[in-house]
Parts: sequence; C-alpha cells; structure tokens
Amino acid sequence: MKSLIKKVSKCKICGEIRENYCYNVKEMFYGTMEEFTYFECSHCHCMQIVEIPDNMGQYYGDDYYSFEEVLTEENCFPEIIRHEERLLDVGCGAGRWLVELAKDGYGHLYGCDPYIKHDIQYGERIKIKKSTIHDLEGEYDIINFADSFEHMEDPLEVLHTVKRLMSPNGFCRVNIPVYPNLATETFGTNWYQWDAPRHLFIHSKESMEYMCEKTNLKVVTVEYNSDLSQFAVSYFYELGLPLFYALEHIGKMPEEEKKRFNEYAEFANKNSMGDHAMFILQHK
Repeated sequence: MKSLIKKVSKCKICGEIRENYCYNVKEMFYGTMEEFTYFECSHCHCMQIVEIPDNMGQYYGDDYYSFEEVLTEENCFPEIIRHEERLLDVGCGAGRWLVELAKDGYGHLYGCDPYIKHDIQYGERIKIKKSTIHDLEGEYDIINFADSFEHMEDPLEVLHTVKRLMSPNGFCRVNIPVYPNLATETFGTNWYQWDAPRHLFIHSKESMEYMCEKTNLKVVTVEYNSDLSQFAVSYFYELGLPLFYALEHIGKMPEEEKKRFNEYAEFANKNSMGDHAMFILQHK
C-alpha cells in the first residue's frame, strides 16, 4: 500500500514528530463515502486518524450492531455460580457476551460503554454502566476489550486505568484490528478494518508494546486471529458496496471461494500478517 502524500505529524501514541504517509479513507459501514485522513507513524507504526470528529456519537446509529438490548430473564442463568472471577467488558454495548457468560455460570459481570442510551442491568449478575472505563472503581480479575480498544480516543490513558483496575494476578485481553497486515497490502484504503472514522487507532505490535511499557504492563502473548472477512469484505468495499451488502454477498459465496479466503487468512496469521490479533496483558 502506497501513499503519495507525506505530511509532518505528531503521533498521539509515541509522541514522535515526523514526516508520515497519509491515507484518505471512506466511511463504508453505512456507505456514506465521507472521507477521513489517517497517517501511519513511521516510528511505532500505529495507524491513526488525523482529526477525531467533534461528535463521534453521530457515527454510532441506534441500529449499531452492539447496542440492541438482550431479551433475557434472571431464571435463564444457572443457580450455581461456577466462576468467581470479577470480569469487566469495556465497550460492551448492550452486553450480549456478558449474558452468554452468565448462562455459563459466571456471576460477577460488569460492563461499560459511553454510547449506550442508559445503564443496563440483567438480574443481579450483570451490571453495565453508560460510562467510559475511567469512571469505574473496584478491582477486576479479567478486563476484556472485544474490538473496542481501537474506538477509544485516549488509549494510553485507558491502559493506565486498566493498570489501576486489574487485580494483582489478573489479566487484560485486548482483541483488535492490527497494522501492518496482508489485507492492506492487497486492498489499500479499501481494507474493511479501517472502519473510518470509528476506528481511531489501528495499533501495531510495536505501539501496543510501547504503551504497555509506559503503563508498567507487559504483553504476555500475541495471537493473530484474523478470518476470511479481511479479504472478502475488503473485496466488496473495493467494488463500492457498504458493509451490509458485503456481508450479504459473502453469505452467498460458493464454499470453495470461502475456503480460498480462509486459507489466505490462515497464511497471514501464521506469518504475523493477519489483520486482527489478541493481546494478553498483565502487571509487570
């Protein structure tokens, strides 16, 4: 992937001021085609939006996939709590994953998301706050970011808060899109995980390690876990189709074609070039 534009810019992660390549990326989740400029820090390789929109809430419509509240009742959870860990899911939306954990016997489940309409509670086991992670208190054994960390305006400060909230023997699991990767080499600014402007930072392994060093955390493991969507959705974005139509077309793809895309993803993951990864963080 090449950019013909280079501008002097300051990385919001490592603070380096350098000439960096810039990329104009279109909004494709809803298909508005509005353009946003990103740059790649030539030092830590974090891809980041140049200017964060003033009202980010306008890019998360009421129909945004994670906001639909889950229809459930307390009696659908088992009486016996089999897992005593206190778990916090950051950027959890309406808490669908937390409900599934409660059904599996987890009993101390918490979440936060600044874009939900109001606080949510499912029985006595699940409590979700309309807030950022910075507003929370207490101690958690597991802190989870499931494709939410890249949406946060202040990732370094977020990890400082993770450090404060994580129990001494706890861990933090961060699932995020990552850069560089094979999909951007293939599709450039049509790579679907840009998700402009919602993805404010697309971190590299280097930028994650830099932030952990600054917050006295350590990266224990990195597992690349991308799937066929990095190529399949990007292919349809290249044709100008927004996400809804891309997913619809993928559902109709011949199995042989899906197999081919999955093989590409497996190759990318094995070579640390997948577009998605899970980082496990712990206290130093």
